[in-house]
Amino acid sequence: MNPNDPNNATSANASEKQIVSNRTNALKSTGPKTPTGKALVALNSVAHGIYSVSPVIEEMESKRSWTAYRFAMLDCLAPVGMVEMTLAERITLAAWRLRRVARYESEQIRLEQEGAMEEIGRRLGYKLNQDLAAVDVQEILDEAKWREERCQRVLALLTASDETPLSGDDAEDLLWFAHEQLGQTEHFEGYWEQLPVSEAWNIGLIRGLIRGLSELHREPFEEFLRTLSDRAAEEWVKSYQTAREAQARVNQYRREHLLPGTETLEKIQRYESHLSRQFHRDLHELERLQATRLGHPITVPIAIDVEVSTESKADTELAR
Repeated sequence: MNPNDPNNATSANASEKQIVSNRTNALKSTGPKTPTGKALVALNSVAHGIYSVSPVIEEMESKRSWTAYRFAMLDCLAPVGMVEMTLAERITLAAWRLRRVARYESEQIRLEQEGAMEEIGRRLGYKLNQDLAAVDVQEILDEAKWREERCQRVLALLTASDETPLSGDDAEDLLWFAHEQLGQTEHFEGYWEQLPVSEAWNIGLIRGLIRGLSELHREPFEEFLRTLSDRAAEEWVKSYQTAREAQARVNQYRREHLLPGTETLEKIQRYESHLSRQFHRDLHELERLQATRLGHPITVPIAIDVEVSTESKADTELAR
């Protein structure tokens, strides 16, 4: 290369200008300024150990929530250097797991509450001697509601106007109830099928059909209606009492299970105590390191971190 070549001189000047420009631009971008930001950037190349482990449980916790929580905690703790950052990360992990303990406790209580109907159904099965089979408590409650509605429909035969509308299902049930009272349920299917299809069932139409049935079996119509009404009311009261007892048992069970079972509660308390000790131990150590770094006098702590462990091997495994 010829040093006297003017093209080479131009290229050298351009390179020098570029270098100066790069240095100027670099001064404008100084990177993170806060201690936390600097510490986090320093860990960009770390791909092992505590920083590479995500405590997020897939499909149950949000990675975005964990990231936001971690940055908020680190910003609050303001660690400087690797040792302080390690302690801050441990504190953050312990705090995140402590939050999970509360969620776990709530979930256990929710499961206990959801199982109330099933458990009371089993107990009622024992009480009723149904070969130890579970009783469907929801069916008991639904039947009481249905018998109340039937009672109201039968009462409407005595009091409502002819134009009062009825659904097809309600009309069919009233006629079936009349057949049952007359002891003619085996003939009901054929009777119902031979009736003309009506798009507008009402009380007057059903009242006329029941009158025909009562006269056919030589039952005074008005007396027959009162008998139907009394029977419907009696069945509703009986069903209501059964449902009320079942619901009372469910409510009592739920009141008695506002806390997890003893075994679960002890497990929660052991795990929470372990995390709490770890959290406070690391927090106190971080505070002492930061005080030393800032040149503040370190006073004798009012509370000394003393750990007396009676945990079994199973407890230790749980804590991990």
